[in-house]
Amino acid sequence: MGFGTIVAGIYFVAVLVMSMYVYASSVTQLSNTSLQSIEGATSIQLDRLRSSASISNITVSDDTSELFVTIINTGDLKVPGIDFSSIDVLITYTDNATGISQTYWCYYQSIDPAQNRWALNSTIVPNPYPATVDPLDWNPSKTLAIVVQLATPHHMRPGTGGYLKIVLPQGSSADLSFLG
Repeated sequence: MGFGTIVAGIYFVAVLVMSMYVYASSVTQLSNTSLQSIEGATSIQLDRLRSSASISNITVSDDTSELFVTIINTGDLKVPGIDFSSIDVLITYTDNATGISQTYWCYYQSIDPAQNRWALNSTIVPNPYPATVDPLDWNPSKTLAIVVQLATPHHMRPGTGGYLKIVLPQGSSADLSFLG
């Protein structure tokens, strides 16, 4: 009878130790996962704080089908040329005739005339400029010239007020109101 109590005690202690090990291991693994998530989120937020841009000029073409935009990289991070497709360009304007507000997302380098699109302004060489180092990348303090082309059914009427928003790959944005 005495040995049965001792064996039961040993099993109880073994189960208790094993349970504590599993619990401690789970807590450690959860803590590591949480720490990695927090580090990742912090890195994203720091990149967002270090990136910024400013729209310096918007010129609307006579037929209001194109916007010529110059943007200055005012942040500390460069935007590699391969990331230009990750830049979002959004245009909002209110139709004078109907009073309806329209917002459009523009595709990067689309060749479909039925889509609103944007591309680098090919009349400005080099672009981004000035290009002394990394001619294909948009480095801090460089200017990027783009052309936003509105699809035929989305042309603005002359005198229409609009709003352009540029969102960089890191998440920071620049915006400016204009008159078409």
